[in-house]
Amino acid sequence: MALPAAQTQKSAVVAMSGGVDSCASALMLIDQGYDVVGISMQVWDYRNNNGNAAKATCCAPADFDDARKVAEYYGFPYYVFDFEDSFEEAVIKPFVDSYVRGLTPNPCLECNRKVKFRELRRRAASLGFDVVATGHYAQIKQLDDLSLGLFTGKDQSKDQSYFLYAMTQADLAATLFPVGSMLKPQVRNYLEQHGLSVAAKAESQDICFVSGAVGDFVERVSGKQSGGEIKSSSGEVVGTHDGVHRFTVGQRKGLGVSARNPLYVLNIDADTGTVTVGEHEELQRSFFEVSDVNWVSGVAPSAPIEALVKLRYRHSGVQCRIEALSDDTGEMSRARVSFLEDWTAVSPGQAAVFYNSEADPEGDVQVYGGGIIDKESM
Repeated sequence: MALPAAQTQKSAVVAMSGGVDSCASALMLIDQGYDVVGISMQVWDYRNNNGNAAKATCCAPADFDDARKVAEYYGFPYYVFDFEDSFEEAVIKPFVDSYVRGLTPNPCLECNRKVKFRELRRRAASLGFDVVATGHYAQIKQLDDLSLGLFTGKDQSKDQSYFLYAMTQADLAATLFPVGSMLKPQVRNYLEQHGLSVAAKAESQDICFVSGAVGDFVERVSGKQSGGEIKSSSGEVVGTHDGVHRFTVGQRKGLGVSARNPLYVLNIDADTGTVTVGEHEELQRSFFEVSDVNWVSGVAPSAPIEALVKLRYRHSGVQCRIEALSDDTGEMSRARVSFLEDWTAVSPGQAAVFYNSEADPEGDVQVYGGGIIDKESM
């Protein structure tokens, strides 16, 4: 397999959170002869945001200390940049606003696209470096037509390709994922062989800036929310709630109502404050639409394709038919996704990511693209 063009570069700006994967990524590039600059991003400060510092998994001083120690030991430059303002505007505010509007966002998508990679590339350009590297579990491969493809990480239990579907060909050409072809135990072992205690560091949680319940976080940022009624699919009032931001479509637990059969959230109407619940079968639909679609190849398919579609980060995927659609401007930025056999609950605001139904000869799966599940089409 030919290496992506970006891997011919010999200088890289590495995003260093101070965790296992980012520290290993920096050292791997040094071992491969790269000039490396490490960058940590201060994006959230629990001390100034009424968070629980004891449970902090993002931007803790100890994490930056770990990254700094690695950089000092191996003699490469390391900087910490304050991106709190851009993170609040690009990630926190849309995250909170989406929940208040009855949607279920995934902030890691926006963080990668609008903060981390954007700021990394800016810093790389200012330093004259062409390549950025992160500790994501994903892979970049050159395809038969010489374009670049985004693939799942070798460690399927750690794969993070779901969060990267918005990458373009230009992005892939200027990005490295050094640990993407490794299993997590191999990464830890690599650090142990280098004598680094960070090898035993614990994993961080998915939503790094939320240290408790999402609903509580939303209220800390946006204030107390109005409650409303919980209704059955037939319109009967079966309970009340403290705010639509505490629910997501498909949710079963924590509804605050009881019934003979399990109930699920079917719909969230933020305008009226109504949460509609019903039985599992009532969640079923034949199709849904996604907006803000990105095709990694840069070209939307001219005819419908079949693909495995993941509707949540840890979702195993379901086989679907995907038809590219144009928006009001004529751009192919929408798609209709139709279930072919099985179906699963669809939560507006989450990402639907399209994967090849078959793995390549090396056991890796290509990411075609993805988009945001559209509430208006449901």
